[in-house]
Amino acid sequence: MKMGLHLIYLACLLTSVIVAFIYRKDLKSRQLSLFPYFLLLVFAQEISVYLYLLRHPAYSTGLIYNLYNPLNTSFFVTFYYRIPFNSSVRKLILSLLIIFLTAIVTTFCFIQSIHIYNSYLSLAGGFLITVCGILFLFNYFKLDNPGEEKKWLPVLWITIGLVTFYPVVNISFALYKYLLAYQATVFGLRLYRLIPQLMSIFMYVCFIRAFYLCSKKR
Repeated sequence: MKMGLHLIYLACLLTSVIVAFIYRKDLKSRQLSLFPYFLLLVFAQEISVYLYLLRHPAYSTGLIYNLYNPLNTSFFVTFYYRIPFNSSVRKLILSLLIIFLTAIVTTFCFIQSIHIYNSYLSLAGGFLITVCGILFLFNYFKLDNPGEEKKWLPVLWITIGLVTFYPVVNISFALYKYLLAYQATVFGLRLYRLIPQLMSIFMYVCFIRAFYLCSKKR
């Protein structure tokens, strides 16, 4: 079951990559043009880690995910920064990103080794993405323009996936050390891995829906 769930997660991620590339010409007008390449990079990382861990199960992935966290957070925060009707909150979005990246650099240069996974910074990154998603939702429902609402509907689906994924996953990040120390499991699956994988499946299904909607005529 453990391997099966992980393979489903990887399959959903790969499907989102394929669908994104199929509709890549339609993504530009919704500021989604970089998603195919970013998701491809995420898939390459996840499949590489998965295959390596099959042969080296004791290997620590701390370095990989400590590097992935600022990249992932910067990608989604920049994405929301570029949404035209988010102009009123752009300064806030940019300020929060600068504070987050400063915390990343300070932590790994002066406080903790970058080879040790930092769940608190992952928690902060997820919180920042969630804040940006909520700001988008607030501005989206203020549009009061059916044409604009329909145009940005794919981004609404992206946001649904993100603001559902990160608050739930942040619970596992917040409890990461406790879950790891006590090896908390459900049906033999470790909770700190089970929760992110289940929520990732939901998020990538939302992404697939968003990319498909981009191909529909306005």
